[in-house]
Amino acid sequence: MRDLSEIESPPELTDGRLRLRALRAEDKAAVVAALNDELVGRFLWQPPFPYNDSDFDEWFSARDDRWANGRHANWAITRAGEGDWLGSIGIDVVGERQAGEIGYHVGPWARRSGIASAAARLVRDWALDDLDLERVEIMAAVENTASQRVALAAGMHFEGVHRGYLTARGVRRDMASFAIVPSDPRSPVVPLPRPELSDGSVVVRPFAPDDAPAVAAACQDPVIQRCCYFVPSPYTLEDAQRFMAEAQWELVTGTTAHCAVCDAATGELLGAVNLVHYPEREAGELGLWIVREARGRDVGSAALSLMIRYAFEEVGVERVEGMIETPNAASQGLVRKLGFTREGVLRGYLASRGARDNDLADRAHGRIDQVMFSLLRPEWEALVREP
Repeated sequence: MRDLSEIESPPELTDGRLRLRALRAEDKAAVVAALNDELVGRFLWQPPFPYNDSDFDEWFSARDDRWANGRHANWAITRAGEGDWLGSIGIDVVGERQAGEIGYHVGPWARRSGIASAAARLVRDWALDDLDLERVEIMAAVENTASQRVALAAGMHFEGVHRGYLTARGVRRDMASFAIVPSDPRSPVVPLPRPELSDGSVVVRPFAPDDAPAVAAACQDPVIQRCCYFVPSPYTLEDAQRFMAEAQWELVTGTTAHCAVCDAATGELLGAVNLVHYPEREAGELGLWIVREARGRDVGSAALSLMIRYAFEEVGVERVEGMIETPNAASQGLVRKLGFTREGVLRGYLASRGARDNDLADRAHGRIDQVMFSLLRPEWEALVREP
């Protein structure tokens, strides 16, 4: 790592589109307005909230000390050739680890334009190339999928979730960790493609926070609770809200596409379908549940067909799998109809959850057997070519 005492103050940075410059007194109005935005209050834990003029004055007066005494570099984000403040970005350098953590926020008027991602790439390059850091990090609340997309766009890889990492605004939060090291390529890390699928009858789309009440109502069904291993029993609105948040960041981080299955005409929730991605095996595992009122209407077949196409054509897997409990003859018949091959039984694959499982748990060993089905790309391509 470079001797940081050689650097009197962080330099201006530009990519020709954006300019990162020192904060100015005339930025006050924009900064105060941005830091009073609801998303800032929800996700940023360091700035006071609400944020007042006096908070800006205190931060501004200490601007020269932050690099000299704390090795914290901070810039205003502006467009090249223009001076208006659009956001802020900074990096905290930890010399003992030869690492730096990037943090940022953008005013509501400048979001969804790639500004935060471009600024993060500029700071990343300065940290790796000029400071010779061995690691650059971004930490984001698991619910903050927009920030996670910035990390991926800056070439950072998802490394895991730190549970109960910090308290922000009185709430203990889990934080997703992203990082890049000098040997990594600096190209963006592409998350799972966003599924927006339809056959004219049903729509398959990512879950959204507004879906929580409908999901909570559907998952009161004892059939769903019994056949879907990871669905809690009883199932509450809080469970559904937690699932909505997890579904969003799992799509961003490329682990799973959790999707709502909806009526194409009315938007009514008919069920859920998901694809768990195993990139190291070029494989994906499907899961499905359908609300009681929609069963027997080929909704499951339509949803799985759309998700299979998504897996092969958009995600690029070579193998799609289904794991189904041995007594669940209806689901086994469905995947056979779609061209899957039964590979065998994984005995005692899941732990029994007691009385909830009744006929699922094998009496000999008290665990749940799963039947493995698979569909390979050449098999699927042959099926879709058939007239």
